[in-house]
Amino acid sequence: MDVQKTEIWDTKMVPRMSQFRAFQQVLDRTHSHWDLKNSNDDHYTAEVRRHTVNDFVFTELAADPLTGNRTISDIRQSDHHYFCLLYLEAGDGVLRQGPNESKAAAGSIALWDSTRPAFFGTHSQFHQFSLLIPHEVALQSLPGIEDLCGLNVDGNEGTGALLLSHLRQLHDTIDTIDTQDRPAILRATVDLMAAAFRPSEEKIGGTAFRRALLTRVQEHIIENLGEPDLGPQNIAAAFCFSPRYLHRLFNQFDMTVSDWIKRSRLFRSRSDMETPYLDGLSITQIAMKNGFKDSSHFSRVFKQEFSMSPRAYRNQAHNLRLS
Repeated sequence: MDVQKTEIWDTKMVPRMSQFRAFQQVLDRTHSHWDLKNSNDDHYTAEVRRHTVNDFVFTELAADPLTGNRTISDIRQSDHHYFCLLYLEAGDGVLRQGPNESKAAAGSIALWDSTRPAFFGTHSQFHQFSLLIPHEVALQSLPGIEDLCGLNVDGNEGTGALLLSHLRQLHDTIDTIDTQDRPAILRATVDLMAAAFRPSEEKIGGTAFRRALLTRVQEHIIENLGEPDLGPQNIAAAFCFSPRYLHRLFNQFDMTVSDWIKRSRLFRSRSDMETPYLDGLSITQIAMKNGFKDSSHFSRVFKQEFSMSPRAYRNQAHNLRLS
């Protein structure tokens, strides 16, 4: 189902002395929670545009210089988690996340993760476009993406140039694309992002063959999530290599095979509970459909992952559709 919502806001809508405080509140709602600071308390100029398409969020921000810290407290205030691709059409600044730091400039594309602390600062007025990609979608497309957050790619050459051109066109034309074609376009965007930000062989300690093999293994897991007995033994057997080698494929990204299967099942189950045509299925049926053998175990791990019970989450999703 194609769901769209657009919000446009400008500091001209509020009195001068309240402009920065109002901007902070709007950014919390349209992007995510940040602790923002600027050098001018008397006046602040900013324009914000936020447009949702399905589970993806397109934003445009033009503003005076500012700095922002995203802390654990800020993260806890967010209901949805994203990986954010951003590029500047004007201005420059810095982005830091984890051990990585990159200098943002016109023509570069940066990546950050909304589930971890981060810092950004701009030195002048800036004009920024962002695409917020649902967390689970990006994780499945680019294993190890967490290690790349805080980095950027050059939008003037190679795959980075293709990605930048695509993002610009996407921001300009997404509303003109037929609603039936948008999911495929957005999936292609994520694939292009994965290609542009894919880590070097030296960084992940493996070969191009190993990366391609891991992708095929993950696709096999997604296709067979409904099989209750899906696990390292039969996955390795399907690809004719040892379980030990399978674990090595996943360990280079600090995850186990079983954890990846469990998280994929949880995210698929959560998506099913948001889907109107599956409203006739009980929570237990959804759990079994996605490979969980025991409904009480499903409820426990679901709450651990999403901080609410499956029933509470389903009721919330239902109420949001009615609002």
